[in-house]
Amino acid sequence: MTLLRAVLISWICLAGPSVLANDASGLPGTMKVLTLNVAHARADGRSQWLQSSEQARQHLWRIANVLKRENPHVAAFQEIDTNSFWNGRFNHTEYVADIANYPHHFSGAHIQGNHLEYGTALVSRQTLNDPKSVRFNRPFARPRKGFVLSTTHWPGADHVDVDVVSVHFDFLTRNQRKKEARKLIEALAGRDNPSIVMGDLNADYHEDSLIPLLEKSLDLSTWQPSEKTVTFPRFQKRLDWVLVSEEIEIVSHEVLPDALSDHRAVVAELRLVDS
Repeated sequence: MTLLRAVLISWICLAGPSVLANDASGLPGTMKVLTLNVAHARADGRSQWLQSSEQARQHLWRIANVLKRENPHVAAFQEIDTNSFWNGRFNHTEYVADIANYPHHFSGAHIQGNHLEYGTALVSRQTLNDPKSVRFNRPFARPRKGFVLSTTHWPGADHVDVDVVSVHFDFLTRNQRKKEARKLIEALAGRDNPSIVMGDLNADYHEDSLIPLLEKSLDLSTWQPSEKTVTFPRFQKRLDWVLVSEEIEIVSHEVLPDALSDHRAVVAELRLVDS
């Protein structure tokens, strides 16, 4: 029996019959998550260099409105700026969180320098505890990637902790992505909490061994990996993923139609597995 399942059983026994209202299984209710590569707030435009700060704000308003509509507990963002000259020199994560009325957020700047500061981020209705930002080693002649990691409570179950990750892997080579994946694996392998890993992995399931590597190393799974799903319309690829530990199952998965960037947002509903 895993530590999480032992905690769940104890929590249910202490809570009594009232816990049954959360979910038909008698376990705490579902958790909704969303992941999106924000593409520097350029929407589906070719370059953030070709737009004004006001246009960037308008695009971020659209993202915030989708957050309000979908109402995830946690959202993971990639390619989101905290202080960059090319789209207004303001914190885009904070801006979206404020508009969408999300009280908690954390940004990690994996690129810092030359008047650019951007990376990955988490926005949450739940408290984000002990957040961390990790930068990967910079590959030759292209931007450095990385991830942010935080612990939060499962909705309706304050005694159940879960680690949430927003990650962005290299776009160019499988070898670099594998190096980056091993750094993520190293960061998560020694932790006791179940994990939810979200982000732009720049890898399709069957054309790249990256996602099977993450699944095998961290006991993760994803939604119907063999199904034809497109999150990056330009190349008709599935590059954006939600992966969960064995203690969690994905009960629904949707690629949103909104053209918020060159990627499409992915929304997933999660539940804790019966012990």
